[in-house]
Amino acid sequence: MPFSDIEFHRIKKIVGSFCQERIPDNQRLQVKLFYEIHGYDVKITESRPSFPNSHLWTEKTIARFQYNPGTLEWQLYWMNASGKWQKYPDHEPTKSLKSVMDKAAEDPYHVFWG
Repeated sequence: MPFSDIEFHRIKKIVGSFCQERIPDNQRLQVKLFYEIHGYDVKITESRPSFPNSHLWTEKTIARFQYNPGTLEWQLYWMNASGKWQKYPDHEPTKSLKSVMDKAAEDPYHVFWG
């Protein structure tokens, strides 16, 4: 795993808390958010019951936070309709994961949360 244990727990705290807090308690049967760490990428995935079979859940990765160990900075990406990752507009890499999470939560271009 590229991240140290300390970095891993910091990511878990920041991104995990975001995923928990983003969905209100009364909507958790309809939508879930979770995150995965692969290499230097942290991805947030949304899961919802499929239609018409609500026993099956569909998943869509909606946000990607990529860490550059050379610059110690995070970059925010969104997935376009063709499934390609694009840098989030008007967002420069930052050393603060919390800042990247705040930008994703704010989402003025409505690419993450509609």
